[in-house]
Amino acid sequence: MFILSKLINIFLSPLIWILVSLFFIWRIKNTKKKKYLIWVSMVFIFMLTNNFIVHKCLEKYETPYQPIAEGKVYDCAIVLSGASGYDSFSRSLQFNQGAERLTEPVILYKKGIVKKLLISGGSASVFPPYIKEATYVRRFWLDMGVPDKDIIVESESRNTIENAKFSKEMLEKKAVGKNVLLITSALHMPRSKYIFNNMGMLVDIYPVDFKVRRIAEPSYDITNYILPKTGALEAWGELIHEWVGLLAAKI
Repeated sequence: MFILSKLINIFLSPLIWILVSLFFIWRIKNTKKKKYLIWVSMVFIFMLTNNFIVHKCLEKYETPYQPIAEGKVYDCAIVLSGASGYDSFSRSLQFNQGAERLTEPVILYKKGIVKKLLISGGSASVFPPYIKEATYVRRFWLDMGVPDKDIIVESESRNTIENAKFSKEMLEKKAVGKNVLLITSALHMPRSKYIFNNMGMLVDIYPVDFKVRRIAEPSYDITNYILPKTGALEAWGELIHEWVGLLAAKI
């Protein structure tokens, strides 16, 4: 099932859709039909590369900021991996765009808002080397001054369902309290919250790594409306991945 999900994910890429549509247009012999499909493809590509359209969809889906109630203290924060990689040359942690997943929990810990940090995440790679993210995140947190006694490592999970399952087992094994805060990217939070709740873990949520800036006075850039942006393709890919993942979790 894990390998199948990885294969399916390849075909969720908008760039693959564009390439496939261009291939079919190239193969069509009927001139009239080809012209029609070219226009349809142009509209389709415009939508997939338009920042305004994808940002509106992201705004509707991703979880907005959730402030923590004053005086609230959690027994543990469950942090989902996927925010870093391991550079074998420098033998160090390398952040990606979701770095807040790993830095924000340390801030909450040092403020006394969470008592322990649990990092959940093994290797999501189909092929070796199988480098488990949780193990080197632990070293990063130690370097940031978090005591080893307050770090819990769950390094076997390969997807969000296993994150929830193995994290629950780990907390029960270590007899950590049930007052838990879930930390992951805002775009990933709707699926994560559903899966954790469905697994019997009623967690509070703390989304980070927002794709959309919610500001009181919106600024308008005409280029976002008319110029194609390669970043929009990537954003669509991430959003479609979450849509399909949430749908699969509910089936």
